[in-house]
Amino acid sequence: MHPNQGWQVQQPQGHGPGYGPAPGWGQPLRPSVAPAFLAGGLWLLVAVLCFVLAGLNSADGKGIRQTPEAAVALLGLAFGRGFIANGDPAIVATYVAGGVVLLLAALVIARLGFARWILAALGFLVVAYYVFAVVRLTIDHGGTLIIVPGVALMLWLAASMVSVLPPVGRAMR
Repeated sequence: MHPNQGWQVQQPQGHGPGYGPAPGWGQPLRPSVAPAFLAGGLWLLVAVLCFVLAGLNSADGKGIRQTPEAAVALLGLAFGRGFIANGDPAIVATYVAGGVVLLLAALVIARLGFARWILAALGFLVVAYYVFAVVRLTIDHGGTLIIVPGVALMLWLAASMVSVLPPVGRAMR
């Protein structure tokens, strides 16, 4: 009989005598931890960005007048003078956000699953703020100032999106 004619029993290779284990049995493969490290690394970049933005605007006591191009990316500054006053609360909020993100990023790298959800929620909230800030700057004819908030928006969005991906969840186990 020719090998392509009819049905023939296929013997598994490499299991010695007998048929070997049934398909799907045995030790499951352990998921890679690389997605968790990738998500944690992105969040570390977000924390560094927060510290750099706040640090640029808190040195020498000049506040937000020191680097207006970077000051527009401080968290909360787009709400206006009635809410933020002189800009110091925005500097503090950016420092605090950077510290919280740094702590939670370390927990994500340590593969604690709850931290990625807290970071994702915080990240999407900050993304919504940055969308508001970019729109407000565009409406107020500050189009040349939207570069730094745009970069911050993309970095926060990328870190938030990576955190909610299923491979990152599997890496947390």
